[in-house]
Amino acid sequence: MQKWYLVQDGEGRYSSERSQAKLDVVEELELFIHSSPDIILFMNNRLFIYFDVGSVLVDWSNAFETSASRFNLTVDDIFKVFNENDEQITKGFITPQQLWEKCIKKYNIPDARNYDFLESWVSDYKPIQEMHNLVHKIKSNYRIGLLSNIYKGMLPLLLKKRVVPAIHYQEIVFSCDVSMRKPEADIYNLAQKKAKIEPDNILLVDDREDYLEGAKKASWYTFLFDNKKRVQSTKELEKYLQNF
Repeated sequence: MQKWYLVQDGEGRYSSERSQAKLDVVEELELFIHSSPDIILFMNNRLFIYFDVGSVLVDWSNAFETSASRFNLTVDDIFKVFNENDEQITKGFITPQQLWEKCIKKYNIPDARNYDFLESWVSDYKPIQEMHNLVHKIKSNYRIGLLSNIYKGMLPLLLKKRVVPAIHYQEIVFSCDVSMRKPEADIYNLAQKKAKIEPDNILLVDDREDYLEGAKKASWYTFLFDNKKRVQSTKELEKYLQNF
């Protein structure tokens, strides 16, 4: 019987090792993480789950409220500038602070250049706790990554504030880091290559049908998360995972 092991290196990544025993038919596959001091029974290596961030792990419905209140703007004022620069900020060509500078210029905001716009922005986010609980529940059973249209410098704050689950992610593919975004085909191809697995062994959990359609075109499995029915949708996702 062949036995496979996953060995965790100092950077938290995994490599596989196989015993020398060879059989024509492998009846059993044993996967372990060797990470001192514990040896943990590992996961269903057939499925890699990519989670979107916004409206799946994070409730961003209050975005920009703190900044708007602080400088006597409306949330719509800030969103107007955001929408004008959506592709640039999403693909990482400008930072959140540079977006804020555009707001300052557009609305002639005094004494605002030293304001930490990114910190303020993330402070308006809240965790979707039902999904956090599920991620922690399944993290030892599946390989988990993040695939999201998101902005420069945001991840460390999201982790620090526990707005996204603070677990080890096998891969993280953010639009701002790779200069491409969902639903562009290239970002799914890149995510698949980084996952080092066949596309029909990847699941994307997202709240947007157009982003899921891009995943379907890449031959991925998909699950549409409904943030407005988050309790029900989380239960449905957990049940759906039983198919794997």
